[in-house]
Amino acid sequence: MSNEVNQKFSSHACPVGLPARGLLIASLVFFSFPSTAQVYPVDGVWTSIDPDFPDSNCVALKTFGVEAVSNKSISELMIFSKDKRYDVKGDVRNETIIKSIKKADGIFRITETFATKSVWWLGFKRKTTYFLKVVNPMKIEIWNGTLLSRYAKCDRKPPI
Repeated sequence: MSNEVNQKFSSHACPVGLPARGLLIASLVFFSFPSTAQVYPVDGVWTSIDPDFPDSNCVALKTFGVEAVSNKSISELMIFSKDKRYDVKGDVRNETIIKSIKKADGIFRITETFATKSVWWLGFKRKTTYFLKVVNPMKIEIWNGTLLSRYAKCDRKPPI
């Protein structure tokens, strides 16, 4: 009798167990490969370019630090670090995280979300999208659809 019961359970368990095994194998295959993290095409500290005094922004930043933005010696400061961007404008400081980056013709289309919940709108994260162009290793341009802004990299060491 117990042999008949075991046969019935084993014959019914096989069709149900087979999809579960397939799902287990598929999940091991898909999740065993490391995902590639998206990072910005640039890194470091960037300041907005003042056309009248192109080199003064980095000098002010090195002299006064982040307070140079609050004192209006620098209009804007951006720090790119892996998948995060820190933006300082006046007394406002924002931290954003990459949602996606797409490259076409040397221009990067970047979509970000704010890192803090305080800027969520009705429970949804607000996204921003802009285009970033690397002009050369020391200059970038950012276009948000209406305004083109230029930034210079503040290098720790002066160029040789």
